[in-house]
Amino acid sequence: MLYAKVNEKGVIIDVATSQSDEYKLLVAPNDPTVASILEKKFTAASTSTQDILASSDGEMMRILEDLVDLLTEKRLIQFTELPLAAQKKLLGRKWVRGVHSSHDESLMTDTGMAEGDDEDSLI
Repeated sequence: MLYAKVNEKGVIIDVATSQSDEYKLLVAPNDPTVASILEKKFTAASTSTQDILASSDGEMMRILEDLVDLLTEKRLIQFTELPLAAQKKLLGRKWVRGVHSSHDESLMTDTGMAEGDDEDSLI
């Protein structure tokens, strides 16, 4: 979401990614004035759109994980309907988040797996 700072005439003079006392107006990135301001910011900061997308990938992944959790909780989809690779990746990330937040490394650990057999590894 983008928020605009406007002058006393109501003209957009700057945009930001978070709302504040100065940046109150919710705007669309495809608005010509907003697009022009963003282009100038990217050029001035020498930041490429690829860099911006890469930096938001982690946030988007978390949103998708939460969405899958919500859909399965509401029984709109079954977790097992997802491709096996997606199931493994999601379970692996959930395990890592669990270890990170609670420091409990015993979560979802398969002690019966043979040493070096990573075919069924979660991560």
